[in-house]
Amino acid sequence: MKRICLISPEIGKDKGGIQNWMYYVKKLLNYNNYDIDYYSYKDSKTFKLVKVYNSNVLILATFKMAIFILPILLLTKKKVFIFVHGNEILKLNIFLKGILIFLTKRKNTYFIANSQSISKLFFDITKRKVDFVQYPFMEIKNNHYKRAKENNFFTLTRLVKRKNIKNIIKAFSVLKENNFKFNYVIAGTGPEFEILTKTVNKLGLSNEIKFVGKVTEEEKNHYYSKSNYFLLPSIFDEKEGSIEGYGIVFIEANAYGIPVLSGNTGGMVEAVEDGKTGLHSNGEANDIVIKIKQLTELNFDIDYIKNHAQKHNYLKQEKFLTFIKNKLNE
Repeated sequence: MKRICLISPEIGKDKGGIQNWMYYVKKLLNYNNYDIDYYSYKDSKTFKLVKVYNSNVLILATFKMAIFILPILLLTKKKVFIFVHGNEILKLNIFLKGILIFLTKRKNTYFIANSQSISKLFFDITKRKVDFVQYPFMEIKNNHYKRAKENNFFTLTRLVKRKNIKNIIKAFSVLKENNFKFNYVIAGTGPEFEILTKTVNKLGLSNEIKFVGKVTEEEKNHYYSKSNYFLLPSIFDEKEGSIEGYGIVFIEANAYGIPVLSGNTGGMVEAVEDGKTGLHSNGEANDIVIKIKQLTELNFDIDYIKNHAQKHNYLKQEKFLTFIKNKLNE
């Protein structure tokens, strides 16, 4: 049995994003009897290079993890699997470009994109095709809740400009002027928090829109169970080099049978089936107004939405396992 080491900034199902996905990659491989350990540099004060060196196979959460193990990559022919998410390959300096180019030319190195969109982006940047496209996966539970009759909306995200929360708030201001009744809960923290709270107060929406900050798993489940719709019409921030590679949070909401509003760039158009599991928006406030009204008027098939989420269950990723197995046996 080959010994595998997964290297990630952090790893944990409650940490979100890449860290969450890497947690389930490890769990999936463990479940299928692979000998896998992991190294998280944010959780350890010392880098255990020996652990990495003694592993036959390396899995890197992003290509930037290669910085920590360059000597090993240069001096050995270990097989390396690298996940590609989107943001990490944008706006690269000369050093990081050099690392990425080295990895694309290195033998026994395989790239896994989190969506077809990011696969194309990777090719445009490196002129190398990824070896596999794998949508993020996680644990999907069968959640059964009776929805409230009110229009309860929920967002769970890091509060950064790309997530486009300000335009959601502006859209709700217009809707309120047209006698649209709603409650909107925003969970998460980030650099946009102050400007967003000021916008809510300025527009007179403090009775309808609540910020609850960072939430625990239990609190998150509570807000999902009380919500009818999930909103996150993220945009591609070209200036900052920031794109939504997929959007596992949409799948998380779908697991509760909740239709979602996403953006229409990056991997979001693959994560969300327009008109079936939610709607796409161009992110402008006036379009969000239209799409929120459509969300409340459309008769979504809740079973279809939940089944869509189930496709992302970590225990149902046979094609991914076959890809890993085949590469390990080459």
